[in-house]
Amino acid sequence: MEILVVILLVLFVILAGWLVVIELRHQRLANSLRVLMSGRGGVDLETTLLDYVARMDRVEQSAQTVENHLRDLESKLPYVVQHVGIIRFNPFSDKGGDQSFVVALLDDHADGIVFSALHSRNDVRVYGKPVVGGQSTYTLTAEEKDAIARAMKPRA
Repeated sequence: MEILVVILLVLFVILAGWLVVIELRHQRLANSLRVLMSGRGGVDLETTLLDYVARMDRVEQSAQTVENHLRDLESKLPYVVQHVGIIRFNPFSDKGGDQSFVVALLDDHADGIVFSALHSRNDVRVYGKPVVGGQSTYTLTAEEKDAIARAMKPRA
């Protein structure tokens, strides 16, 4: 009987020691969890995570808006002036210098306008002709054709 009491007493001490170790681990874990959940500035982890999720939603919406705007711009890009060609020349070989010029302003479809400015001693005359597909319904001069060709020439 005394042996049984001693065995029970030893088991009780072992179990009590084990219980103390488990309680200490539980307290450390609880403290760590409390620190984790309190977060920075006293805000708990759940609030911080919800804030980040809301921010990510706003970033996603902004990215979608930018993507839509970019898609819209890309669809319009072929129709904006992207190709410019300029030629300076002297229409009157016996007088003056290269004061006259032709400017071609074209989009990716070779549509646009060609301006000609003819400079003489007394005045300057300016002409504009529409260009569709690199051609015009009006007769183009050699300089105007050259300006259109320069404008549509592939860039290096």
